[in-house]
Amino acid sequence: MTAKEYLQSIHNIQKRIDRLENLRQSIRADLYSIGSPAGHMDADKVQTSISGDKMIKLVAKVDKIERDIISEIDRLTIIKGRMLRQIERVPNENYRQLLYDRYILCQRWEKIALDRDTGVRWIYRMHGKALNAFEKVWDDH
Repeated sequence: MTAKEYLQSIHNIQKRIDRLENLRQSIRADLYSIGSPAGHMDADKVQTSISGDKMIKLVAKVDKIERDIISEIDRLTIIKGRMLRQIERVPNENYRQLLYDRYILCQRWEKIALDRDTGVRWIYRMHGKALNAFEKVWDDH
């Protein structure tokens, strides 16, 4: 694994958490819409409740997804802490800040350049130098 791949692992975990949260939200919406009388009742009919089995399955899915989210957040917290300690060992403050903004905060290149009042191409060049500096202090290679 390269230093860049290692640093990008935070972004990949965050994407997984986002996907799990979207899935949880979708299943919850299904859960809340099940058995909703809106659109299902005629004036002469009484709405029956959904089968308990289907509801139990959906609740179990939401519970499993929530446990996965908590697990991923715990993993993300550990990795961010380790990575932050390694970034802090980079001697150049500009490189540290760039690595922090990009990999810990997951900021886009354009935002990083805008915050520094510079161009994206300059940020790319500085990023290459920052990665080289990080590789010298990186514990995991």
